[in-house]
Amino acid sequence: MYTAVYVRVSTGMQAMEGTSLDGQVELCIKKANELHVPEAAIKVYKEEGVSGEDIDRPAMNLLRQDIGAGLISQIIITHPDRLSRDLTDKLFICREFEAKQVQLTFVDTEYKNTPEGQLFFNLISVIAQYELSLIKKRTVRGRLKAVEKDKKIMPMRVPPYGYDRIGSSLAINESEAKFVKLIYQWYIRDHLTMRAIGNRLVEMGAEPKRAENKAWNASSIHRILRSEIYVGKYYYNRRSTQKVKGERTTKGAPKKTYTYRDESDWILVEVPAIIDERLFLLAQDQRVKNTRHAGNRKYEFLLRSLLRCGHCGRKWEGTTYSGRVNKFTGTREKYKCYRCPNRNPRRFGTSIKICPAPTIRAELLDEYVWSLVMEVVADPEEYRKRLYQNKESVIDEFVFMSDSLQKLLSTKQKQADKIKIMFKKDLIDEEELESELRSLKAEMAELQQRYESCQDQMGLLKSEASTTINNRLVLDQIDAFIRSKGEHLAFEERRHMLHILVDELIIRVEDEAVYITAVGHLDTLLSDE
Repeated sequence: MYTAVYVRVSTGMQAMEGTSLDGQVELCIKKANELHVPEAAIKVYKEEGVSGEDIDRPAMNLLRQDIGAGLISQIIITHPDRLSRDLTDKLFICREFEAKQVQLTFVDTEYKNTPEGQLFFNLISVIAQYELSLIKKRTVRGRLKAVEKDKKIMPMRVPPYGYDRIGSSLAINESEAKFVKLIYQWYIRDHLTMRAIGNRLVEMGAEPKRAENKAWNASSIHRILRSEIYVGKYYYNRRSTQKVKGERTTKGAPKKTYTYRDESDWILVEVPAIIDERLFLLAQDQRVKNTRHAGNRKYEFLLRSLLRCGHCGRKWEGTTYSGRVNKFTGTREKYKCYRCPNRNPRRFGTSIKICPAPTIRAELLDEYVWSLVMEVVADPEEYRKRLYQNKESVIDEFVFMSDSLQKLLSTKQKQADKIKIMFKKDLIDEEELESELRSLKAEMAELQQRYESCQDQMGLLKSEASTTINNRLVLDQIDAFIRSKGEHLAFEERRHMLHILVDELIIRVEDEAVYITAVGHLDTLLSDE
């Protein structure tokens, strides 16, 4: 059993009071010595640069995990506000410690599990929460005053592309500003897509800020085309931010909600302009036009939202391509296709991997899948026989998917190890380390979820008896649906049937053959096209 020493410091608190982690550790170990705790039985948990208003913290989570495993008998902390500045969280965590019979000891104050001790502890907690609110209020008020009166640009992690932050102001980065102007010209005059703009930027050697792989995102280019900062208008206090307690984003950061304040509360700070107002307005008009004509709303895709790539796991999309000019009408015909988004990824650069899955003509794939549906409906007994014959092949498909996902997880873990090595070599700072690791953690969580889903599907395939009963009921439902609609089914009615029978269609290519695996009630129809 260990005696835990938990220390925490936020950046703001360390700057104001000079309270360091090492100082807290020293005080806690001194207290442990007074309690005659051997040094070998002391385990230190350090929390650096983390606010006390959220209980979901890395070191705290590890401490609670060790307590749950029965490894900790006592916790020593300098002060109750190091545990948490939120009264509700503090009471919850203390009850959790008590339930595991873990003794809580503070260096700066005495804590007793008596009515009087609890009252004193709660008073300290309320004061700490009130103090945190005051600190926030004063900080926000000071920032607003500095922006409104002194026209200062508040600290930002990375200045916008085209600018450098010098002191408390923004200055034009001449080399980046040239590319900003080119982006507007390509978008307005040449009508280039985000992909074409991104590829040109890479070809010309333009490097985005905060991008180790030198790749451009479509979202980054969109942001440049939308931001008013490029016409010299930097707005502060435009949005109000509110943390959603207990929730986090897919990348692991605290989840926040944003609302726009009334325009009268916005504070305008003038910065050097890179483009003129007329060019900016033309870009906004072009964006509206592009949005109006985007997508394939007028084209019908029978398998829309049902196709998933068997190579990279992305959902396939429906798109159109221009064909030959019709010699009778003089117009260029369009033909519909399905493709994997990673065939043309929205990240641009040489380091981006292109998915090997080919583009498939929509009418061919639609007709083929629909013919399988008709086979099942026409002869349900034959389908039930094939259910057992093809079971092993379907499981092999999921084994292949599981192996692929495991390889991707291994690759992501190696990337995380490389980022840690870069941090040890001082190639990136701590903030960049945390950001990249959060992003990788989110991607790994998604891959793990998909892997577990594959495992679950394999488990379901082995339940032959229940599967047979379920399929019989579904086929009866489909048969009744067709009889009620008659011989001819409308497009939406056919999609309705497909969604009843199929959860997903997994597409994989091997030796120029296309394999289609249906997940759902058509899960035995593994076929080539």
